Amino acid sequence: YTNSTTTGTEVADLTFAGLPAGTYYVCWLLLFQSAATTTSVKFGVNFTGTVTRMSMTAQFPSAGVTAATGTWEDEVNATTGQVWAYANTRTEPTTAPKLGPWVGVTAASVDHFCKVEGVIVVSDTGDLELWCGSEVASSQVQLSAGSCGYVIRMP
Repeated sequence: YTNSTTTGTEVADLTFAGLPAGTYYVCWLLLFQSAATTTSVKFGVNFTGTVTRMSMTAQFPSAGVTAATGTWEDEVNATTGQVWAYANTRTEPTTAPKLGPWVGVTAASVDHFCKVEGVIVVSDTGDLELWCGSEVASSQVQLSAGSCGYVIRMP
């Protein structure tokens, strides 16, 4: 998956299709690369049926030691103590993802880790989709091989 626009598009390979009504926990474990250090990524979660309630979070290692800086860190030295940054939303954006964007990345063209997770309650059948976009219109972000996700239907 690649995107060089600020408009989010569906990450089709990470869609969970045909989920019936119910309550779900979903988690995507993502590796992404940015073409420039000044470009971040942004994510959204959508359901094609009817959502009763939803809360989603995107979390990532921050370059900050005592506070999140909004810059994604690809190498962290645990002896100095680092923090994680996050964003959360209750709405289903598609072309305008709300989980991000942030400031940028510490290194271009290397994998950065992100976890997008949350709970969604749906009242009919539909597809649970991950959407993604770039912070900068002309700068590419891409999800790397190995990005994956899982969904659990809660009792």
